[in-house]
Amino acid sequence: MHPRVCVEQEGTFTMISKTTLAALSVAFVSAGCATAQDAPTAEDAPAVPQITMGNGEANMIQVEGMTRAEGVTHFSEVRVDGGEVSAFRGDSVALTFPQVVIEKPGFIVLHPVMDGRPNGDVVSGFAYLNAGTNEDVTIRLDTPADAGRKFLVMLHSDVDNDRVLDFVFVEDGINVEDTAVFEGTHMIAHIFEVPE
Repeated sequence: MHPRVCVEQEGTFTMISKTTLAALSVAFVSAGCATAQDAPTAEDAPAVPQITMGNGEANMIQVEGMTRAEGVTHFSEVRVDGGEVSAFRGDSVALTFPQVVIEKPGFIVLHPVMDGRPNGDVVSGFAYLNAGTNEDVTIRLDTPADAGRKFLVMLHSDVDNDRVLDFVFVEDGINVEDTAVFEGTHMIAHIFEVPE
């Protein structure tokens, strides 16, 4: 979820992008010089499309049966000037989803839940997906992922087919290049707790 006005109502998210708000404002202004009595009432206002989350007919993430494994990540740093190599170790966590289905090539992406809300500006981890059914998809995180911590897992399309997650904000920070996967107003996403 990217910078939008979000309201959660019994598991359903209502999202209005800045573009939608601007379009609504322009629609009211272009209707002419309206007086207070001409202003639309709540009953006249267009219904805001309800964005729901979960699995779709052509795309899905199996969260049930997900596993967590702790590990160690090794990486090195080479210093060009002295030719020295430094090795580092860090704790990591691998989350494995039993099955992920995506209609076109893309990514499974994790966003942290912060202050009770998914933070779509932060990517905690991701993995590339081939079109079709992907079994035992693992995302390695080098950030804390203790049991009980919440994340939003969702699908993103590989729009330019370069197998690189292009999480670059476009359109005034509303969308990213490799966009979220929707079926209608249904976003393929789940909020989950990390298992033991």
